[in-house]
Amino acid sequence: MKAIEKAFGTVRVLNGVNFDVRPGEVHALLGMNGAGKSTLMNILAGAILPDAGTITIDGTPCAFSSPREAKQAGIGLVVQEVDTALFPGLPIYENLAADELADVKHHPIRSLREEKKWAAALLHRVGLSIPPTKLVRDCSLHEKQLIVLAKVLSSNARYIILDEPTAALSEAETKRLFAIIHELKQQGVGFIYISHKLKEVQEIADRLTILRDGRIIYQGAAGSLSLEDIVLHMTGTKQAATAKQARTYGSEIAFAARGIKIDKTSTTVDIYAHRGEIVGIAGLVGAGKTELAESLVAHRKTSGEWQLDGQHYTFSSPYEAIAAGLCLIPEERRKQGLFLPESVQTNLTVRLLSWLSRWQWISRMKETDAANGLVRSLGIHPPSPSTAVRHLSGGNQQKVVIGKWLNTNARVFLFDEPTKGIDVHAKQDVFSIIRTLADEGKTVLYFSSEFRELLEVCDTIYIMVDGRLLARLPAAELTYEQLVYYCSGGEIDGPAGRFRDTVEKSGVVYS
Repeated sequence: MKAIEKAFGTVRVLNGVNFDVRPGEVHALLGMNGAGKSTLMNILAGAILPDAGTITIDGTPCAFSSPREAKQAGIGLVVQEVDTALFPGLPIYENLAADELADVKHHPIRSLREEKKWAAALLHRVGLSIPPTKLVRDCSLHEKQLIVLAKVLSSNARYIILDEPTAALSEAETKRLFAIIHELKQQGVGFIYISHKLKEVQEIADRLTILRDGRIIYQGAAGSLSLEDIVLHMTGTKQAATAKQARTYGSEIAFAARGIKIDKTSTTVDIYAHRGEIVGIAGLVGAGKTELAESLVAHRKTSGEWQLDGQHYTFSSPYEAIAAGLCLIPEERRKQGLFLPESVQTNLTVRLLSWLSRWQWISRMKETDAANGLVRSLGIHPPSPSTAVRHLSGGNQQKVVIGKWLNTNARVFLFDEPTKGIDVHAKQDVFSIIRTLADEGKTVLYFSSEFRELLEVCDTIYIMVDGRLLARLPAAELTYEQLVYYCSGGEIDGPAGRFRDTVEKSGVVYS
């Protein structure tokens, strides 16, 4: 790709970018959210047209007017938001064969048995041992990620774009993915690897290209830069080491849930938090964190009893949970947290319609004022409430998901993997929002498999393994290594016993 340029309106996203990939290498493309990575890859994948520049593949000039043309030229794309690449109501084997079925002229003739056998072989290649007849909507997020990779591999792509490929994968699944990448490298496949997990990038990448504000800042061997240097090139500023500030919070239990049933793991959970406390739920991918978060807002069918500020509830729907003061910032923000075609203003004010309207007529002046205030306070970029939210970077989209709850009656905020797919600056912005909410007396539950983040932002951390909460520990007494050990099933000792005494004295039934 040579001298690639692209602008959306008056905003120039790419400024003469040069980028190349060699057969049999992993070339990592790094940059902050909004640096231009996704735009550059969408041009390569045929999703959008460049304003200027050329693309050459194996010495042949190419001009893609559609993703289909890019696929035919050997470009494969594994998107971050995997639900946008799959048909949820179809079985896995039909999803894997979808591109072939669309290409009537070149579609190979296979019996149904052969089709399923072919799909099973592809699934096995990416380490999935699930039946190809399983519906995609019944698959977990990490299973969908690997299904999309299998789908790309079925097209014999020679250059594969991996956009945040490990965001939804466990450590074991990540190692399996890396093994697949190494195998395909030996076959001459080139990879473009986009990720905010910089240690993984150092492990898997041969070369690095770092974008900032639509321009190449660095291009060279991956091993020639330290993590600190990579961050410096990405941000343009040195990352200052900041010590975690000790927080204080009230002794009053503001939120408790007892007997919450998680159907997937057939376990029952008790959990509680004090007013102004930031409580982390630490667990590996597949531990049941998302299922618990969704059960707490009654998104999943569950049973149990809730307590908010001393008042007892039983919820049968998210509507009832929201009305009582709970809100969920979901892991899959594009699927569950946003109206993608709508503006930033519409998304930010959707929970305020009763306040903005009179006799069912919305006051556009009040709506605009409310949206502008939230855009300024959250630091959403670009600061234009009329921008469609689908055009924002992942970090700014996440701010919108959070922002729509800020002026509501929400008292308990549940954050499910809130930093997934966002850059280091956006992460700090999210942490700042969370701390501000807690300082205002809100209660925060932070569900994450990013253990370093939990240690940085949380006051207290629950250990979750296989759908069970095994201990409630003070974050200040934990190390990263201990969290990894405990969440991997290691025996919990030390402060855990003391904290169980505290739990029992609190009057909350805990098992």
